[in-house]
Amino acid sequence: MTAPVVIGIVAGPRDGEVTSALLRTILDADEPYGRAGVLGPRETYDGVEWTPRPAPGAGEDPLARWDDHLAHVRKRGLPYLIAELGEKDPSPRVDLLCTLGAGGAGTARTAGRGLSFSARSPMADVGAGAIRSGYGLIRFRATTPTWDDVVALPLTGAFNAGPALAAISVCELLGVGPEQVADGLLHARASAHGGLYASPDQRVFALIEDSADPRDGARLAEAARADYEAFSHETVRGAGAVDVAVARAYERGGNTMLVLLGDSADRLEDAFQLATRRRAALGA
Repeated sequence: MTAPVVIGIVAGPRDGEVTSALLRTILDADEPYGRAGVLGPRETYDGVEWTPRPAPGAGEDPLARWDDHLAHVRKRGLPYLIAELGEKDPSPRVDLLCTLGAGGAGTARTAGRGLSFSARSPMADVGAGAIRSGYGLIRFRATTPTWDDVVALPLTGAFNAGPALAAISVCELLGVGPEQVADGLLHARASAHGGLYASPDQRVFALIEDSADPRDGARLAEAARADYEAFSHETVRGAGAVDVAVARAYERGGNTMLVLLGDSADRLEDAFQLATRRRAALGA
């Protein structure tokens, strides 16, 4: 494949964004914004234009200017372009297509080769075994046609093994080595989807999910209860409700995990940071 290698991701919005974030970190390696462009609803970067973190639904569809973005990637000399295509097969031509289903299984394929991946099926080409999720970290043994090793990523919920396997499968087709894959996964961030935040005094914690699909919020809340069993738990909807929820957390004592839903990640994070810093300072 000649540069840039165009990688299309077909998945639900939440899983597509997580897969893109993981893959982007792996491919960039020690050159942030130096190797992989991305076209997605949360961020567009093509080496010339950069539109970071627009409000959900506020940004233009980056695929509408496909030819412009591709020309910019070529001008900058980026080796990869990751395109989040939603849940439909692409109209633009891609060199490598990764399709991730709701159950965390899917395929990655080029014109000459294809791989299946699944966290459940032992028949898949790329699989995950001994999945462990707890305290903001997922660990599992990844198995591919060329390597077998334990990897970890800083997200809550074993369901995130699906996007991780999607990213690993793409890297397997690209010939990216296991060390680069493992390092990229460990340092990847997907702050709008299961990002972990803590009060300055480490008493109140929050996980943020700004997906509009209520199933994603329910999935994160269930994972929070499983991964943080010793904590008190509360689901909070909307940035306006965060301050009162934080006050309740400080009144009850111990550690509390809040799952923040129903608003943009930026608004939820800002509300949480403001509420916890004020109360942590008062309690100092």
